[in-house]
Amino acid sequence: MILGKAISPFALRKISGGGGGGGTDPDAQAFITATGISGTDATATNQLVLDLKSANIWTKMKCIYPFVGNTASSQKYNLKDARDLDAAFRLTFFGGGTFSSNGYQPNGTNAYANTFLTPSTTLTLNSQHISYYSRTNSNGTEVEMGCNNNGNSPNTLLEIRTAGTTYVSLAANGYTTYVDANSLGFYMGNRTASNVVKLFKNNTAVATSAVGSSSNPFYSIGIGALNSGTTRQFYSTKQCAFASIGDGLSDAEALALYNAVQLFNTTLGRQV
Repeated sequence: MILGKAISPFALRKISGGGGGGGTDPDAQAFITATGISGTDATATNQLVLDLKSANIWTKMKCIYPFVGNTASSQKYNLKDARDLDAAFRLTFFGGGTFSSNGYQPNGTNAYANTFLTPSTTLTLNSQHISYYSRTNSNGTEVEMGCNNNGNSPNTLLEIRTAGTTYVSLAANGYTTYVDANSLGFYMGNRTASNVVKLFKNNTAVATSAVGSSSNPFYSIGIGALNSGTTRQFYSTKQCAFASIGDGLSDAEALALYNAVQLFNTTLGRQV
């Protein structure tokens, strides 16, 4: 199902009121101050916040990871709450990942980030999403973000193109799947009811299922690997240029999120 055409960066700026002055959004400024970013990184981040607020998506977000700056210390912060605290879902990185102007690159061996967000205590069972902007085309057994309970269901995860298939599971024992030609672009798993799950790739809902919710996992969501509590599994190699966790989104909100994220990454010259 095509949600609609992607809006051009110029048109999106006109709609959101960006590009015409008016100062920096306070939430964006808190993030800019915490990360120490400047220049295009700062202006693109400010525009992202403005666009998410204009689309009424901001309040539905628990975590927004823009991965700006070139260091772990700048890329660890949650745009939604820019405090350097576990309770603010600030990332802690482990292993041999690399950080650049293109985002966070896990290494497929031991690199991952802990979000400190536990679905069982933070996410609503039948209204939740996770998203990941992948800049790498690979086809291995890799989980880009997620968690389960000591290797057992329920799962909350996004597994982009393992043996040609992309999987999403949200507070469930089963999966919604999509036969995927490549692993480039913006992916979002989205649950809006106990029996409604959609997988989005860019501005398209590529799969819909009635996989039922069971319960939320009680370990925190990892980025770059699956957090199974006592172990990490299925390390990813896919460079991440944006990730988010939050409430379930309508189709129109999913399109607005894609447009905002694509504009953000286009401004930074790292879009795919």
